[in-house]
Amino acid sequence: MKPLRLLGLILGVMLSTPALPATPLRFSTTQQSQQQQFNYQFDFNGQPQQLQFAISNATLAGHFRSFRSFQPALLQQYLWQDLRAHAAQYPNVRLKRLPQHSGLRYQIRTTDTELQQKLSTELQQLTAQRTDFYLQRDYYYRHTMLFGEQYIIPDHQRLMADSLTDLLPLAQALHAKLANTPSRDSLAYISSWLQQIPYQDLSDRSEAAGTSFSPPLKMLQENRGDCDSKAVLLAALLRMLLPDVKLAMIYLPQHAMLAVQLPAKADDMTVTIEGREYLLVDPTGPAQLLPGTISLQYQLYSRNNQFSYRLL
Repeated sequence: MKPLRLLGLILGVMLSTPALPATPLRFSTTQQSQQQQFNYQFDFNGQPQQLQFAISNATLAGHFRSFRSFQPALLQQYLWQDLRAHAAQYPNVRLKRLPQHSGLRYQIRTTDTELQQKLSTELQQLTAQRTDFYLQRDYYYRHTMLFGEQYIIPDHQRLMADSLTDLLPLAQALHAKLANTPSRDSLAYISSWLQQIPYQDLSDRSEAAGTSFSPPLKMLQENRGDCDSKAVLLAALLRMLLPDVKLAMIYLPQHAMLAVQLPAKADDMTVTIEGREYLLVDPTGPAQLLPGTISLQYQLYSRNNQFSYRLL
């Protein structure tokens, strides 16, 4: 992964790689007059399972309709317009945009030294404020990794929270199946289903953040998703089905997974977040990994606390 640079920040893409193969699920959709029905057949603990639910066409059409991969050049253009508009308030001041390989660079031209310093400070503050505004508007977030690197990634927290209403029919279908099932077994069931949804191949993806991320309903419609796409969907379903359980997104090098505050067994992989133990769950697939089990390539990071997180 080659990071992108923007305004002095390191940008990157949270990617993942698939593990061992698993039995693929059967998936189909049925288009009805005002809704689309989703039909799944998959295995759980060696037993055949069925899952069906319907989402209205209006909900599918409007679900994060404007979400796009992050484009640094477009953000820089927005910021440049904002900076020019602010500088225009001062007479005898001119901003000149400088050529750059990355980031937004400019020069303040004025004969007034004090004004130049004052405007320089104002433009730096405006750049930070407007960057945050555009990122939030487009569902992106500046995340600080373990060693201080800053990445622009999809705002998984808001994407999860703003998906709850749209995912209600799916949550209701799962609730009907899992109403009397212990929390950990319910988690295993949902995670197993997600692991069997095909992994989104990233081999031909560009280096723009968010290129690989699919909001929950888009992921279900396309029947494929990467690590953080599946983790967000799992988190949204757990938020509705197990509302008292605390959740966190875990960020490892090249990967993301979910942490769930449920009682752990002696051999479970866990992490400690703000003094509380969380069970690690990786819904990425295609390997069928039970809650508390993660791929060997990620165990070293979690055991050595080499991860960052964000509470959901």
